[in-house]
Amino acid sequence: MESTQGLPLEVRLSAYLDGQLPQSEVDEINAMLAADDAARSVYEKLKLGSEFGARAFDRMLQEPIPLDLVRNIKEAGKNDDEPPKLGFADIPMATLPASRRSAFWPQALAASLVIFLSGGAAGYLISEQKQTSFNVAKNEFAPARTWLDDIADYHRIYSRQTRHLVEVPANDQAHIVEWLSASTGVDFALPDLSGQKLTFEGARLLVAGGKPTAQLLYRDADNEIIAICFLQSDPVEGKTDFAESMRNELGMISWQRGNASFVVIGPSADPGLQRIAETVSTSI
Repeated sequence: MESTQGLPLEVRLSAYLDGQLPQSEVDEINAMLAADDAARSVYEKLKLGSEFGARAFDRMLQEPIPLDLVRNIKEAGKNDDEPPKLGFADIPMATLPASRRSAFWPQALAASLVIFLSGGAAGYLISEQKQTSFNVAKNEFAPARTWLDDIADYHRIYSRQTRHLVEVPANDQAHIVEWLSASTGVDFALPDLSGQKLTFEGARLLVAGGKPTAQLLYRDADNEIIAICFLQSDPVEGKTDFAESMRNELGMISWQRGNASFVVIGPSADPGLQRIAETVSTSI
């Protein structure tokens, strides 16, 4: 073990991390780290870089070895007299005297440390830049989420509820109209859908597209839940045509009227959704 007395602190701490110091210097550096905050900060940075390098090397070892390289290594081992087939020329190496080696290794260690830390920082920045670019591209090409997507998510949850299907039950209809009109800014009347064999169960207040949204819930003869949802939107002249869409197993028929957007949502297999939407659009 070589002495690092008189060498820069970074070199001494690197040798300390690698277990390359005599016990007398280990004790000296232990005392230094216990008393000197600056030395301890340098030590923590070197330790972090060493751990980062070890993890990177472990990941590199897990990479599959190219088949051509394996074959070349095997062939090179068959006959030591044959020239190597890996594409590397033999390079004569000069032998340094022992005293030269002793004086040279601390400088080499310091240079290697600078290169390693610089490479690690560059690799980190490149990785961050790639991740940022990937996220930008992903967000740029992802389809925009609408209030109907929020409605579909809510419906999947609440349509499966039994005891807690609604916030306000159907027997408090006057309060439902007053409450949801004031909360959403949309004037409406509760549609009577008994002619469609639907029973009114009650209502909830949701948030869809960042806006307060009313949800009126009905149950059909097969125990399926049909919902009418609406929120305030940019005003239109009269009423727009119906727009049909699907969200996996859910069918949706939406339209706008005045300053509000409406949607009827239920099982996509229900053939009566269009008829229900027509009734709602004329009575709500």
